[in-house]
Amino acid sequence: MVKLKNDRLEIDIANHGAEVKRVYHLDYELDYLWDSNPEFWARSSPVLFPVVGRLAEDTYLLNGKRYSLMQHGFAGDEWFDVLCRTDTKVWFELRSNAKTLEYYPYEFSLKIGYELFDETLAVKWEVTNLSEEVMPFSIGAHPALSTRLQADDQFGDYYLYFESSNGVETYRFDSKTNLIVDEKITIIDKLKFLPLNKELFEEFPTLVVEGESAIALKSYNHDREVEIRFNGFPYVGIWSPINQEGHIADFICLEPWYGMADTVNEPQELSSKKGIQLLQSGETFEAMYTMTFK
Repeated sequence: MVKLKNDRLEIDIANHGAEVKRVYHLDYELDYLWDSNPEFWARSSPVLFPVVGRLAEDTYLLNGKRYSLMQHGFAGDEWFDVLCRTDTKVWFELRSNAKTLEYYPYEFSLKIGYELFDETLAVKWEVTNLSEEVMPFSIGAHPALSTRLQADDQFGDYYLYFESSNGVETYRFDSKTNLIVDEKITIIDKLKFLPLNKELFEEFPTLVVEGESAIALKSYNHDREVEIRFNGFPYVGIWSPINQEGHIADFICLEPWYGMADTVNEPQELSSKKGIQLLQSGETFEAMYTMTFK
């Protein structure tokens, strides 16, 4: 486990998946991330690579050849090396290996950097294509933000504020397949606020929104909040699970994505997948998002 610390925040990051496991605010003595309780979800902030979302039949095609790949890819379950670190900054790296090549036949380097600035955690990605051919891939974030920032908080005490929106549309998910139905539905019209409640996620298990650059999780009852800023990302996913007893989790995931789940019911060529990135041999893709804990 790698620990970053400044005067405001303490961050714990696991080498397994280069996953942020804890964000603790020293001023407010608060944990801002979900605690990975497996009752709802045993993760806290996995990195999604080389696909985002579910593939039809958990399968994709490369020049007609079938490959199996789990939902959200494999990066979150791989061990990353630490390249360098200070008290407030760390870089991790995952390189392709014999195991990853079975699922994804490309040589690559995935570097993930974390750096603290006051109340903000900056997350940087560098994906380098080490193969001799064009490499199709997607990458995404999946941070789970607590909706119990005060002891008496309930999920319905929170709402989302969309900075650049005057209304929110989402792609519809097929709840049986976890694939996207390629149509959009308006869920709030001419407003920047989305109230959070169980009924929303019963109707829309995952929201997939385009055209946003920042979303804040806010409370009706207090001033604690989290803002995620993701300029340039084409999609953001929004998710909170409901368990078998019908209870909604005490967290909401705000997920900046370069990619999305399949929109068809049969495996397709990876390079034709909606939202896929195509990286030339030897080139590096870079992206960054920030999370500010107030």
